[in-house]
Amino acid sequence: MHETVQKPSHRVKVSVGYTRNMGNFESLRVDVGLEIDGTGNPTPTFDKAYQWVEEKLLEKVNEVEAELNSNKE
Repeated sequence: MHETVQKPSHRVKVSVGYTRNMGNFESLRVDVGLEIDGTGNPTPTFDKAYQWVEEKLLEKVNEVEAELNSNKE
């Protein structure tokens, strides 16, 4: 009989944020997070989640910056 060894499962949650000082005691904050499940070593799961979160955060920050700059004109 062949025994199957299950790798331990885990859940990784990554959240990254960006705060922009707007002046006059105002600020704008953008946060992006992701929670995913994985098995075995959690490092690859974390790396995958962090890469996704970082890409989405940069995308959203660029959108917000573009909107803020268009409102100045």
